[in-house]
Amino acid sequence: MHPAHAHLYAHVHVVFWPWLWLQLWNLNRWMKESGQGLLISVDRWGTIYVDAISDAPGQGPRSISVPVSPRLAAALSTEIPEVPYPRRMLRRDQQAHRDCPAAGPGASAGLGRTLPIPDT
Repeated sequence: MHPAHAHLYAHVHVVFWPWLWLQLWNLNRWMKESGQGLLISVDRWGTIYVDAISDAPGQGPRSISVPVSPRLAAALSTEIPEVPYPRRMLRRDQQAHRDCPAAGPGASAGLGRTLPIPDT
């Protein structure tokens, strides 16, 4: 029995100590091989439950690589683009009225006509 695990044996019936010892031996062997720590709990029958597993050695918040979308990268970049939005191509009938949209075909004096919906 390892002194660090002595408090676990106090909660287990004496009949189930061999079962607890076997599980602790396997867990200690796994922790030495992997380098990870465990947070465990034990019931009265010696069954061990793993509540949490630590990160593997060499892993930390800086080692996580997550794909970043181009839109998020553009939003977080410090560069200011020349044009914040892409320009759309105008149709031939719209090019003539590009400078003055009120003179376009949708802006006639008739009440039933409205301007076209912008393409966003």
